[in-house]
Amino acid sequence: MTRRSLSALALVGSLAACSSAKPQAASLVASVEMFHRASNEERPQRADALASVVCSDPEVCDAKKLCVEAATATATALRLKHEAETTLAEVEAGKRERQDPSVAALPAKLDEATVLLKRGRDAMPACDQKILVLRERYGL
Repeated sequence: MTRRSLSALALVGSLAACSSAKPQAASLVASVEMFHRASNEERPQRADALASVVCSDPEVCDAKKLCVEAATATATALRLKHEAETTLAEVEAGKRERQDPSVAALPAKLDEATVLLKRGRDAMPACDQKILVLRERYGL
């Protein structure tokens, strides 16, 4: 094979990689934006959707990994908070006894939610930075 043929083959390969990376990046960027815009009630489902974004491009997958870590921590915290609120509402409505083990577990559940919420908040800037890079690289 000549140098010219090798160069052309390399160019075609890089264009093919770019052509598959841009839609993946666009999908990830959109999913992260939806997570950011979602209400706290919607965020757990948005985190699940973010985790399901398909990627094969290493740069997109790296960004996805960071974003999923941040979003999953936040979503888990919000789910725990919702469970605690539901349990408290059941106690107030007389549907659950104060001595119920799930009621006794509420302080620990809320502490865990606080830790996870902080972890998600602290991890999100790295995600946002990767998303910014993808936006600039692919004109999104």
